[in-house]
Amino acid sequence: MSTTPDDDGSLGRQTEPLLPPPEQSKKIDEEMASGTERSGVTAGEAEEEEEEERQRIVDFGHPERDAPFADNSVKTSRYTFLSFLPLALSEQFRKVGNVYFLCMGGIMYIGAYTPAFDTSVTPWSTLTPLALVVVVSLMQEGYRDVERHHSDYKTNSKPCVVLRRAEPEGFKPEKSKRMDRDPRLNGGNDLPVRIAGSGEVNIAFESVPRKGICAGDFVVVRNREMVPADLILLATSNEGGNAYIETSSIDGETNLKLRNSPHLPVRLPRSSSLFNSARLDGGDSGLSHAEAESFRHAVQRIAGMSLLGHPDGVCALMNPANADENLALPITKRPRKGLFQKLFGKEEQFSITHRRIPEGGEVVTYVASLTSEPPNTHVNNYTGMLTLPPNRPRDRSEHAPLNAENILLRGAVLRNTDWAIGLACFTGADTKLVMNSVATPAKFSQLDGLVNRTVFQVLGIMLLCVCSLGALSVRQNAAAFDELWYTGFNTNLDEDWPYFNLEGTSSVPSPAWRTSAPNFLQNTFMFVTLLSNFIPLSAYMAIEIVTVMMILFISWDLRMYHAESDTPAAARSTIVTDLGLVEYIFSDKTGTLTSNIMEFKRCSVDGHTFGMPLAKAAPGSSGSDAESQPNDNDSSPFSDTIHPLRHLLAGSAPASGLSKEEGSAEPNKLTFNAEMFLRVMSICHTVVVEKDETSEDSEQEEKASWFKKVKDSGKSLSKSSSTNASKKSAPKKKKNEDGAPEGHVYQAESPDEGALVAAASLEYGFQVTGRNSSGVQLSCSCPSLLEDEEVAKGLKSGSITAGSLAARTAPEIGAASSRYSGPEVKTADEDASPRLERWPILAINKFDSDRKRMSVLVRSPPELGGVCMLLCKGADSSMLSEGVCEGAHVLEKLEEVLEEDEEQPNALETIGEEAEEAETGSGADDSEHESLLSMQAHLGEFASEGLRTLVLGVKVLSEEDAEEWLSKFKEASTSIENRDEKLTSVAYEVEKGLHIVGATAIEDRLQDGVPETIANLGNAGIKLWVLTGDKRETAIEIGYSTKVLKPKMHLTQVKDGPPRNVKALVAMELMRHIKIGNLPDYTLSALEEKEGSFLKSMLNCLTLLGNWWSKTRLGWKLFYLTKIKRRFRSKDKCQDELDELEEKIEEQKRRADPIVQRRKVRALAEDIIDDFENDPKNSEVEELRDSVEEYSPSVVFKRALLATESLRIMSSSATLEDPEDSTPGDNTRRLSDSDKVKNLATAPVTFSTQALFRKSALPRTSVLPGQQASKFNERKVTTLERLFAVDDDVRHGKLARHLDDQHKARLSLDKERPGEEGAEPMAGAGVFDVTSVKRGLIVEGAALKHLLGDPVLEEMLFAVASCSESVIACRVSPIQKALLLKMVRKYVMPTPTTLAIGDGANDVGMIQEAHVGIGVSGLEGQQAVNASDFAIAQFRYLESLLLIHGRWNFMRMSKLILYFFYKNAALAITLIIYSKRNLHSGMLLYDAWVMSMFNFVGGSMPAAMMAVFDRDVPREYVLRNPQLYASGPKNEFLSLRMTLRWLAITVIHALLIYFISEPVLALGGGSTSAFKGLMGNWGRDAPGDGEGGDIQVYGTTIYTQLIYVIAIKALFETRSLIYGEFPTFTCTRGKGEGWGSRMGYTWVGVVWFCFIFYFFFLYIYQMIGWLGPQTGSFFPFVGLTSHLMNMRSITWMVSILVPTIATILDVSGKVFGNMYFPTQGQIHAEIAKKEH
Repeated sequence: MSTTPDDDGSLGRQTEPLLPPPEQSKKIDEEMASGTERSGVTAGEAEEEEEEERQRIVDFGHPERDAPFADNSVKTSRYTFLSFLPLALSEQFRKVGNVYFLCMGGIMYIGAYTPAFDTSVTPWSTLTPLALVVVVSLMQEGYRDVERHHSDYKTNSKPCVVLRRAEPEGFKPEKSKRMDRDPRLNGGNDLPVRIAGSGEVNIAFESVPRKGICAGDFVVVRNREMVPADLILLATSNEGGNAYIETSSIDGETNLKLRNSPHLPVRLPRSSSLFNSARLDGGDSGLSHAEAESFRHAVQRIAGMSLLGHPDGVCALMNPANADENLALPITKRPRKGLFQKLFGKEEQFSITHRRIPEGGEVVTYVASLTSEPPNTHVNNYTGMLTLPPNRPRDRSEHAPLNAENILLRGAVLRNTDWAIGLACFTGADTKLVMNSVATPAKFSQLDGLVNRTVFQVLGIMLLCVCSLGALSVRQNAAAFDELWYTGFNTNLDEDWPYFNLEGTSSVPSPAWRTSAPNFLQNTFMFVTLLSNFIPLSAYMAIEIVTVMMILFISWDLRMYHAESDTPAAARSTIVTDLGLVEYIFSDKTGTLTSNIMEFKRCSVDGHTFGMPLAKAAPGSSGSDAESQPNDNDSSPFSDTIHPLRHLLAGSAPASGLSKEEGSAEPNKLTFNAEMFLRVMSICHTVVVEKDETSEDSEQEEKASWFKKVKDSGKSLSKSSSTNASKKSAPKKKKNEDGAPEGHVYQAESPDEGALVAAASLEYGFQVTGRNSSGVQLSCSCPSLLEDEEVAKGLKSGSITAGSLAARTAPEIGAASSRYSGPEVKTADEDASPRLERWPILAINKFDSDRKRMSVLVRSPPELGGVCMLLCKGADSSMLSEGVCEGAHVLEKLEEVLEEDEEQPNALETIGEEAEEAETGSGADDSEHESLLSMQAHLGEFASEGLRTLVLGVKVLSEEDAEEWLSKFKEASTSIENRDEKLTSVAYEVEKGLHIVGATAIEDRLQDGVPETIANLGNAGIKLWVLTGDKRETAIEIGYSTKVLKPKMHLTQVKDGPPRNVKALVAMELMRHIKIGNLPDYTLSALEEKEGSFLKSMLNCLTLLGNWWSKTRLGWKLFYLTKIKRRFRSKDKCQDELDELEEKIEEQKRRADPIVQRRKVRALAEDIIDDFENDPKNSEVEELRDSVEEYSPSVVFKRALLATESLRIMSSSATLEDPEDSTPGDNTRRLSDSDKVKNLATAPVTFSTQALFRKSALPRTSVLPGQQASKFNERKVTTLERLFAVDDDVRHGKLARHLDDQHKARLSLDKERPGEEGAEPMAGAGVFDVTSVKRGLIVEGAALKHLLGDPVLEEMLFAVASCSESVIACRVSPIQKALLLKMVRKYVMPTPTTLAIGDGANDVGMIQEAHVGIGVSGLEGQQAVNASDFAIAQFRYLESLLLIHGRWNFMRMSKLILYFFYKNAALAITLIIYSKRNLHSGMLLYDAWVMSMFNFVGGSMPAAMMAVFDRDVPREYVLRNPQLYASGPKNEFLSLRMTLRWLAITVIHALLIYFISEPVLALGGGSTSAFKGLMGNWGRDAPGDGEGGDIQVYGTTIYTQLIYVIAIKALFETRSLIYGEFPTFTCTRGKGEGWGSRMGYTWVGVVWFCFIFYFFFLYIYQMIGWLGPQTGSFFPFVGLTSHLMNMRSITWMVSILVPTIATILDVSGKVFGNMYFPTQGQIHAEIAKKEH
């Protein structure tokens, strides 16, 4: 590689990565590039990607303050002082309503102040309310952003400690540059350290704000402090340089994680003086460990290899001795890029002085440097290396690899570590936490979208009206032009005013005549301003207010308040109405449905179970699954081997050869399996012991330990032990509630590990008292078999195997053992005193998703022989497989039986014969086989109880094998390339030939009320999909216990396996549902092209036109985004928009012609089935072995059943009879279509039933449920019901009155003989009802990878899922959860409202993808809550949130929207009617300010009160009848027919108001004074002073009637009137309530805020005209209110007549509709009223 020297002689920037040697450099280059790789980058953008940084180099002790490094400040605020107004205004005018009224105001302004066209409406009557709305919204947004600024300032100003080189003595810096020492470190004094070659250097502990940290700084973090930046861990207070962190703010996990200081390569000499090799290396061969390092020594070591100790040092990467490594050298000049440089491409460079190549012979001091991957979002991955100074001059610089275990991420909290020092790698916006802090997407509620669509529709109607009125105005002006001289129209410009100028006078000058009338465009704009109130501006303000109140009601609901955790429900979003529209719920299981508090319940050791059985939730006989479960009757060979948990400590009799002296008094010891079982529980984990510092702070007590229920569970489990055993227990030291030593708590990486460690301590006395890098310290009382020297030596030499030792100490299986049973059970710890043991941990093979297990290599203490052992635990599928455990071939025989049930007896006999032959050989093998079979049976029993199972095993290694493997492990752990793959490979190598010692069963208890909540949600019509990471058997059991799965539900299980098998299963299920009529859209008859009518052809043309428009619009957006917008914005900001747009394009293509897509789905399903049937391999068991080995349906239950039968054969040599002698094909009678449908609907998908799913299985038209005998008579449905009924059941004739006469008679007969046996049900009629077969779908994440990604296969899977009552997806990843949710949104027409609920960070993607995201405040952090729209503490609160708040919110908001459009439409219709009276001149009937102010305030309050407080049925009734919720998803409150009802009453009311008021007012009757004259008959000479009236009086009178009618309309739309209590304002003590709970809100809204406010405004308005200027828009109203209200009796007459008639018509329509075609809500409201 060549380099180009710069002008100063130093080397310039290199484009190659800095990694040794070349092949490793290439690999790490790829890894680093993968961190910033993004999908969707086109070929044309590849060159731009290459120019992006590939790595970062940071020199120790050199703060990086220039680009590309970011400062450490974090910004969450959206605006600055200068950008607030333009950006916030742009956000406000994204609302369609605001844009509309701004345009209207502009048009009115042009009409009022320019001669372009005439207008009678002042622009300020529209712009003033709009300004008020916008100002209020801006104030709210500004307040929220100020709060964000304060939060940012608080976060960025928190003090942190950074190591700095102190100023020399006598140096007086400027006041602004003076260092502030942290007084908590070294008393605020500098720390003098001695540096080789530099003498003594003072290191200062500078206190800087968090934003002052730069990359290259050394940061000191203390216990329980947050890590302020991404740090490379260099030193800690713990042994081995380890630190523990809590990452709940990053990934939501509250458990502790272990982080390590970096490891040096093995080739680095340990005599390094600059870098503590013991700190990094960990000792020779990994068998010895370094002691804890002091803080002074750590500071001295770090200063000695950084610029702190050597200010003139040179970067170690510049060492010429490493030239042969072909390293890419770091940049020596860095550009300063400002705005000028960005615009004109000029760069100003500055040199980096410590990055230069030493000249020949020059002796320099090198400092360490960090080569890191560029910033990226991968929190679980990190790649980099440290380049260290050479030990001696002219030596090579060594490299230490770095991975994710060496980095402390910003946001993590240091725990169980006094202090840690790290090198700042990424700061501020470059940290992984900030890069992953994606703001919760702004979700648009379904109702908001509907409002916007309604606005466009109303806008279209308004345009139609104004165009019509404009045309009529042109026509009217043309016809009567000569008669309209009074308006200024005249063709003779010299003509004087008629009637004004007398003969011979010219007192009045001639006007400026208009020779032509306004044209069509001018008239159209005039009517646009006149009818601008078609769109209600006040609705937007009312919706905002009502939404805020709905949010408050959710947070105030005491029924959703969790007192134990002091957590109320919280609404974090404004989409409160979407809660009433949910059709699909996607729920996590662990922590959401369950409590995520694990309790150790049962275990299986030596063929015996310990711990009492739990009640099973799965049905006793529900299909093959239940039949395959092991029974627990007395005839089971292990039914008498169930014992209390503590009886596991019952000791074994000394085996032959284990005692040195025959007959000597040996202590009572455990069996080998029991002892190793407890050793694995207490040693094979990552649990740490931490001081309990929460006793002084009760607020943090819950965070310190999530084991708070373990103590109670331990007590309850101990009670199951015999009283005698508990009395004779050895005295124990005091323990914390989680089993930890007193004053300490356990911190585990997973709740399962914590439960095992807690149970080992509380139940069995194997207490973990401490943990460090050297190993685990235990306190136990039970004597150990390893204390026998012969046993220890035999295990080390291999003369004694684990299996043989277990067989010699194990009890007999299949018979009652006095050792474990009986009233007098002696435990091994009764006569022993506790002792401490230290088990050194030599290596840890961490859990990964491929191996599905973890293991630790340990050495027993010297007093226990120093035996090297591998302790392992994992899932049963990974532990009980061939090659992993000894004796797995016995279980493999069970797999063969699972393939062909007809060979089950012979296969079981074979297993029994092999076991009998084994008796003549090795007794150890026989015992191990029996133990494995028994444990397999127990695993099925545990799974049927819904318990989480783990299998535990051990392996004894010789010293040579341990040394050899440790060298491989060391090499893999220090490797730079393929480190994870190499570690997995060495783990596979050692995890072979394990001896299985037992299995554990842990309960993840359901939360309170979960089954009842799920049942009610199901009754409400909501489909629930459970997405979990548990295995299928556990998920199924949880499904039954939570009532997600019903006892009589048929389960379809899509298992993992070859893609051919998975696709064939889904295809067969699809054909099943097509044939039985569940998917009528996929039948051949539905997929055929049929010639339709002319009307249908026209509709198709409109559909094609709409599709063309959608395609054109999306194509333009794609062009704009890729060719225009992307050039001005970064690719990152445009990529999300591009991905979303591409999804919309694909959706548009799919929905343009759905029939074509359905044809593809069916054709593919038929091809898959044909290929599968014609493949000869599909009948070979060996071919399908891989697919059924782990994931076949109910594999654990079937294994358990077969293992039980095998044990019976082995114990009694009995011959089993085939339980399935008959086959479905034995019945040769001719089946009817009904029988065929029944067989097809209930038959499982197996090889023997493939023929049922062929094309010819049923007629091509299928047997649809609609073709079966119906119990309803369609002829009984009336025309009115078909036209006006809102409810689907009423419109389609499914009420009781629509029943067929035969079914009515049968129903009456059933009532007469309800107890008679054999009575035919009403729906029978000899036809099988397909809808009676309920199905559930169980699908595995491993199988989803074969289906997701292909649109046709995705639709096939969803079609199957849509026919299922419940869906459970198990073993799914977080991304698969989001993809499943997206699949539902993609393929359901119309798009349903989805809800996702979870409690962990792995649920964030699903929560953000759903329409409504619910976060549960559980034990997995607040990540899900922070990303959610609503937060609750328990799953059961979802019932109230949806059924109560959701339903009420949608009902209330629907009425509010309809009411506002009704109010404004009625107003506009009266103006349209009046337009004919004024010859379409555009004259305004009402005063502009009266209309504007009441429309904005007074007319809105009754509707707002209704929307806030209205409820149609009580809360308790809704909870008892959850089917009421279905009105929301069915859109009952905003359906087309409901809208038409409102539209009809709007037109009727508008016509009544105008045509009743107009004639009366026009006649002039009643114009006399109201208090004197004719009304009072005080004198015939007083005709009254109210006679006559102008347009203001005329219009205001009609407007008053409009006010009365719409206010009374709000009363009749309110289902629950709030009368309040008198007196409202009370000071009575002890009442416990104030005016807020005593006010009559309904009447306050109508009387005070409507009627009284209206009259108050009228009088104030005329006073403004009196007291204000005598010109302008206020002057015409002077005296009008007094004249109208005080002197005109006709005003009050009309005010009584019009509202009365309008109300009678409205009420009559409601009564008629409720009587003859009621909605379900109305029916239930009447029932609730009777119950009340």
